[in-house]
Amino acid sequence: MAITICGAVPLIIAYFRSSKTTKANQFDESEGSSRESMNGEKQPESERRTSVISSLSDNAASNTSLVRKHTFTIPVTTDTFSYSSVRVFHRQHPKAPKLGRSLPLLVFLHGLGGQLSQFQHLLEYFVHISHTLAIDLPGCGGSKFAPHDWQAYTTESLCKLISVIVRQHVQEGQKVVLIGHSYGSALAATLATKGGFLYEECAGVVAICPKAELADQENKKLATALKLGNFGFDILRMIDRWGGIESKSVSRFVGAQAPVSVKQMQLLFNKQSRTPVWRRMVKGMTFPTLEQWTAITCPVYLLGAAEDMVCPVSELDKIHDWLMHRRDNKHEGASGQAESPAVKRCVIPNAGHSVIYESHHIVNGLVNDFLSHHVDEALSLVWQLSFLKEDKWLLKNLEKWSRIQAVSPRIGRSPFRAMKTLRQNDEQHSPKFFSAKYPDIAHVVDISHEQPPYDPETFGPNVQYHKFATVSKIPPTPDEVSRFIALVDKLRAEMFALGDNRLIACHCHYGFNRTGFFLVSYMIERLGYDVAQAITEFKKARPPGIRHPHFITELFERYDCPGLRRPSFS
Repeated sequence: MAITICGAVPLIIAYFRSSKTTKANQFDESEGSSRESMNGEKQPESERRTSVISSLSDNAASNTSLVRKHTFTIPVTTDTFSYSSVRVFHRQHPKAPKLGRSLPLLVFLHGLGGQLSQFQHLLEYFVHISHTLAIDLPGCGGSKFAPHDWQAYTTESLCKLISVIVRQHVQEGQKVVLIGHSYGSALAATLATKGGFLYEECAGVVAICPKAELADQENKKLATALKLGNFGFDILRMIDRWGGIESKSVSRFVGAQAPVSVKQMQLLFNKQSRTPVWRRMVKGMTFPTLEQWTAITCPVYLLGAAEDMVCPVSELDKIHDWLMHRRDNKHEGASGQAESPAVKRCVIPNAGHSVIYESHHIVNGLVNDFLSHHVDEALSLVWQLSFLKEDKWLLKNLEKWSRIQAVSPRIGRSPFRAMKTLRQNDEQHSPKFFSAKYPDIAHVVDISHEQPPYDPETFGPNVQYHKFATVSKIPPTPDEVSRFIALVDKLRAEMFALGDNRLIACHCHYGFNRTGFFLVSYMIERLGYDVAQAITEFKKARPPGIRHPHFITELFERYDCPGLRRPSFS
């Protein structure tokens, strides 16, 4: 016991030291406070709000440039409380007006002690798909801890707050999709259920690592934590973080194989969580009941993580059983009843509770598949790219083609160089010019779908041309990749037999997406690269690398997530 007490002494000293900084920062957040600048002048309220966000941004990798650029603070008033400064991320899909239809607003809701920056990777992906909105709940992330009234942090009060913000950012008749993580899933379900504040507007719910209900033991632990007060609970938090990225504070949230970067991010998020806010939310926290879950009339996607110790898969399965029981009962009823909304379930292997930034590529792909199949087909990036497709040789596209690097250097230790398609009469990138300038290339593999805008016969005798037609905008299928690998293996074997050490060039039109996908796949399957390494090597040689986000997610799903059983979205 003495050892335990003595071991806690330095933590208590550290607590008092850090609390000075904390109080200084919180002074900026107390109601009616003001801060003086170094020249004695008071900062305007807008500058003080900005400084709170900047202090978080500068300290943390938790805010990407996208988040910083499209984040702002707003005052929000509901019928019960006024929240003086709530941080919001909002971005309209820039190409939405050209798509000829109304896209839903995707709303991201973080969990207990979280912040919108935890969705940074999902936001970076989905800004290319639809309109996006994410909210820092009061006292979380860059939102001000105000008001201090405990009732302002109950589930009902937070749902009111969210609904007011959402309605400020939707157009008339526009639908919303609620995407929640952990306790954010409970908020999403509460908003979407019949009688919920966003029931009419909600077109879909994605619940990532949801909790069905609190067990008695969990309720007792939370009650004990509330009795400790801020000081006592802060001491426990510091002890819990002892060991840094290898502490229990981190390990309970991440998977066993989580990289150091994810652990560092988790530790940072844990440190940034404010104890007074956490205690208020826990005190007022409720979870949707069986009746509330089964009263949701839009499609629901339950997404879990196999190594989640905070909200284990058993919690997800309990909710899934509730929803499937509803479907079964409905199907046994009158034949004239409307068909039950879709309910899908998926568990991501090798990931913990922090799956949204630990396995974000997998999450992005799975969520996007669900949305495009069960909410709106226009939420498919393939659909949007096909709809917006232009003639590749329009003047502006010709100018774009002209500016692009003609041929990349060798990609890592692969046998490849990536290139853009050639043009027969181009003064710098025609077959004849190509053969003379790149004598180290023995084969050109053309993976474009159309006839090439050049005559392959004019390469001359030292370059062999191979047509391997594929469709643009769509990630190559496993069968296409297998056939591509077989072709390259054959070419390499022939060159090896001849003692020919030259390289293989590959192109689609611009030489980024399909080309990158095939070359990266070969590097993974034949050369021992992992997914991230292969993508990085391609990007180094052919900047900016693979540009279609759905191609990236497909590569990670296919090669970096063994054991993933994707649900059928038909």
